Amino acid sequence: MFATSFPLRALGVVVPAVIAVAVAGTLSDPSSSPHASVRTVADEVPAAQVAQKSASTAVQTTPATFFRAATFNVLGADHTAPGGNRKGWDSGVVRMDRVVTLLGEHDLDVVGFQEFQPPQAARFQELTGTSWQTYPGLDTTTGAPSVNSIGWRTDTWQLLEARTVPIPYFDGAPSRMPAVLLQNVDTGRRAWFFNTHNPADTRGNAQQWRDAGFAMEVALANELRTAYPDAPFISFGDKNEREHYYCAVAPGANLWSASGGYVDGTTCSPPGGGAIDWILGSKDVFFNTYTRVWNDYVSKTSDHPLYTTNVVVPASAPVTAQHVVVVAVPGLTSTVVRGLGSKAAELERMVANGASTMNARTVTESTGPDANLVSLLTGRRVFPKAGGHGVGAVGKRGKKASTVHDAAGQYVSSIFDLAHNNSLRTSFVASRPEAQLVRTSWNKKAGGKDPYGVDDGTAKFDKATVLRDDSKAVAWWKSKIARRPFDLSVVELSGAYKEGQRSGYTGEPYQRAVRKISQRVAAIRRGIAAQPEMNGTTLLVVVGTSGAQKAGKGSKSWPEGFRVPMWVTGPGVPADDDLYGLNPSLSSPSSDQPNYSGIQPIRTGGVANLVTRVLRLPPVPGSTMDTDQRFQIFDPATLPGA
Repeated sequence: MFATSFPLRALGVVVPAVIAVAVAGTLSDPSSSPHASVRTVADEVPAAQVAQKSASTAVQTTPATFFRAATFNVLGADHTAPGGNRKGWDSGVVRMDRVVTLLGEHDLDVVGFQEFQPPQAARFQELTGTSWQTYPGLDTTTGAPSVNSIGWRTDTWQLLEARTVPIPYFDGAPSRMPAVLLQNVDTGRRAWFFNTHNPADTRGNAQQWRDAGFAMEVALANELRTAYPDAPFISFGDKNEREHYYCAVAPGANLWSASGGYVDGTTCSPPGGGAIDWILGSKDVFFNTYTRVWNDYVSKTSDHPLYTTNVVVPASAPVTAQHVVVVAVPGLTSTVVRGLGSKAAELERMVANGASTMNARTVTESTGPDANLVSLLTGRRVFPKAGGHGVGAVGKRGKKASTVHDAAGQYVSSIFDLAHNNSLRTSFVASRPEAQLVRTSWNKKAGGKDPYGVDDGTAKFDKATVLRDDSKAVAWWKSKIARRPFDLSVVELSGAYKEGQRSGYTGEPYQRAVRKISQRVAAIRRGIAAQPEMNGTTLLVVVGTSGAQKAGKGSKSWPEGFRVPMWVTGPGVPADDDLYGLNPSLSSPSSDQPNYSGIQPIRTGGVANLVTRVLRLPPVPGSTMDTDQRFQIFDPATLPGA
């Protein structure tokens, strides 16, 4: 999958003095204009002289942002004009019609264009009208037109700020390369996009100029990430370099590529494939379905393939939130919890110290503990025909499946997949035998491939076990984090469920079991506080994954079965707040169980993408609940950009 690894110390870049001055110039002496949100700069003017934060500096509580991006060297018009070096080709103007067709066919939102020369830029503008905008495009206010531009759909992005950076081209002559700060129309997410065309060796060895340009790209990425911490950085371009480019840029700017590869300590492992066209992004950008498009149509359009990718930027989370512990409690009824009050002291403490509700909901199809535990882990509903996980569904597949994937009829990703695939430590412990289904679904044998960075393997748990009672489960978890903390822990406590099944869900034995649950949660909270790395950096979520269960009968239409409590405490969570009050787009139903159409309640399945948000990960693939991570639990003042 990956090409040969290179020691980073062997990839030192020597920047010629004249270019080193330009690099230094991009990092100093910022100026600003109170009136203009779009700035341009000529080659001889340092880029940072237009560096300023956008007028849009409002606190961002942005949800996850999804878009399609591409890089495309469209083969400059002068190559195919009379006297050019590409005989028999259609003109650049004619070929631009095909470029626009490709943008539509691949549903692209933002593209880095190289060799986008004035006749092509003019034709592009003629064809797209106001539906696309380019920068610099035909802008000549700062000198000769640039032949490299960034284009974006105006119904998806709006321009906040623009600049050009003088990157060395043939013989070291500076060429203006664009960088734009765009804001997503739907989510408000801001992002920087940069586009370069570094020189090939067609006029002699240009390695020193490529290396100088790569060093400037690293400097720009770091400058922008420092000045705009809430705005991801994405770089496009025909770099005219394969593995060396990745290892010259990715380590210094903390970037990764849409095509794979990774940096691990002193080792750089570039992606395979040998492409000279690249899409890189900062680590708060996630790429998937990277595609090299090369067919007869593209080959009549350009001498380069079109490279496309899906991009996801997760919703923002407090910088102090680093770990998540989820305590799943099957058989926990809101009625009894409310009645116990201070007798369940730790649950009362969570109310006072965080955000909570007594009126969350299970999934609509089932109030059972298995279905709702898996929904909590995957963000999916139940029925497979609606994209559900299948656990608890009627029929043999749902009842007898050995893995969640068997029940669904396809691989089902979980919060463990995303965390472990991004090199985070994970654990799962339960005290209910049926929870073995979770272990068998995401162990080494049944887990999926790792598409991100270092290959962390198919097993999605660092530690996982199922024990016979809650006390042993909590003791096991505390003993493990005492040695080395987990980034994500899920602990299922089944004592209330077992007692409810044994003696009913209202009497003293059940109430005593709920009080025990409260004490177990207190033990977990103390374990977090005793672990230096987790103390003050951990989000604790406690949620009922099912309510009361009628013996031998369905509980789907019984409020005591589908109404469950939820508590959240930790960094950025306001004290003594109501979860529905923090989420006006969600509706607190009285005693109803809404279906999946219309305004939704807070559901157990919504915890999945709350977890991914806090860990700065994209939504769980295939999830159907809170897929854009809008479930709000944080004080906006604690979020990046505040």
